[in-house]
Parts: sequence; C-alpha cells; structure tokens
Amino acid sequence: MNAAHTDAHDSQNTSAEAAAASLRGRIRPLPAETDDETFLPFLDLCFNWSTDKPRIELEDLRHRSDAVFYFRDWGRDGDIAVAAHAEADAQSPIIGLAWVRLADIEDVVRKVEKQVGGDFAAALDKTGTEVVRSEVVTDGDAEGESKDEGGATAADLSPSDGRAPFTGYGWVAADIPELSMAVLPDHQGQGIGGALLDTICALARMSGYPAVSLSVEDGNGAAKLYADHGFVSVGRNGDSDVLVRKLG
Repeated sequence: MNAAHTDAHDSQNTSAEAAAASLRGRIRPLPAETDDETFLPFLDLCFNWSTDKPRIELEDLRHRSDAVFYFRDWGRDGDIAVAAHAEADAQSPIIGLAWVRLADIEDVVRKVEKQVGGDFAAALDKTGTEVVRSEVVTDGDAEGESKDEGGATAADLSPSDGRAPFTGYGWVAADIPELSMAVLPDHQGQGIGGALLDTICALARMSGYPAVSLSVEDGNGAAKLYADHGFVSVGRNGDSDVLVRKLG
C-alpha cells in the first residue's frame, strides 16, 4: 500500500516536472525589432483588466502617452521581454507576454526638477547615485482607468509637446525597470504567468538590475501571483500598490 502510494506520488511529480519543462520550452526572448502590434493585445489586457470600469479602446492605446510609454520604440537600451508561445515552435502564436522597461532618463530628470514628493529608496535599502528620485503619486494626481495584470491607474495623458514627465505607474527609481505582464484569457490558470515572471526576473538580474517594480490596482487578482513570486509593497500610487521584487 505504501509502495503503491509512493509510485503514484512519483508519477505525479514526474508529470508536474514534465509539464513545467514543456512550459519553459515555450518561453522565448522577444527580439529587439518587435513591432508595436505584438504588444498591443497584451497592453489591452493590462489597461482593461477590470470589466467594471469603462473600456479604453485599442486605438486609444496606440496614442495615449501613458500607454505608448510601455512599448513605443521597443528595443532601446534596457528593454527586455519574454513571450510564452502556444507551442514550442517559436512561430506559434504568442499567448503571454512579460516585459520590463526603464523610464526615459530625460523624464526622470524633469520629474526630479519638479520635486515630486515621496521616496521608495528607504524601503528598498538603496543608497547612492543610482537612485535619482522615487515618488508616490497622490490620489489627486492619478485619474482614470487601470493599467494591468501587471497593473496601475492610467491617467488620460494624451501626447503633447508640453506633457508632464511620465516615468510609468510603477516607477520606483531610475535604475529599476517597470514590469508589465498579461496572459490571454483562454490560457490563464495554467502557470504561464508565474513562468513568465520568473523568466523575466532572471533575465533582468543577469542584465544587472537590482530589482523590478510594477503597479497593481486594488481588486486585481494578479496581486496574489506577484506576492507568491517575491514582490512586496513599497508604497501607493493612487488606488494601486507599487510592488518591488529584489533581484540580488
């Protein structure tokens, strides 16, 4: 009886390990020359994660400055992305995407010059010149909808020559990239999100980043996934938690 139980347990472990290996084999880095259209279905899920809020149309996401921040001119220094494919074949459809991006240093500097309040550096135990400035956006500064299954509040920041400096809804510091992630609805609940998170964090660590950050809005069930994968809250951005996972 004990032997039979052990055999069944070993069989379950073998099946789980095989499934995990199969999933890892379907996750591949996204090339630097990836076009905007690859990101848009997943950015759509990020901004429109809640069915209880007004939908932001895909065409609007192509032009809103708070949306294009996350994908426009992909392949610049510091950009890292990994895609989960439907099959091991790299030509098969992408069903999940995770990517990290640093804020543009010019916007970071402009934000510092505006002396926006708040500071996450102490929560991260970070010191030195690598921290230019960190901020918490107050409730009065955050408007509109949501961003994410790697999420945050999405203010209506249409591009303009005089636009305010925007460094991302989950911004923490100049040397910490913000993570965004989404999995197509038909493929959720299969461990893809966790595999994407661990893979993108491993690549970010190998690239020398001390941590990654993200913002997740109140009520977003993805918060549990992030907590299970080592993310901790370091502050608030409107009605969202700003989370960080150290990579040391």
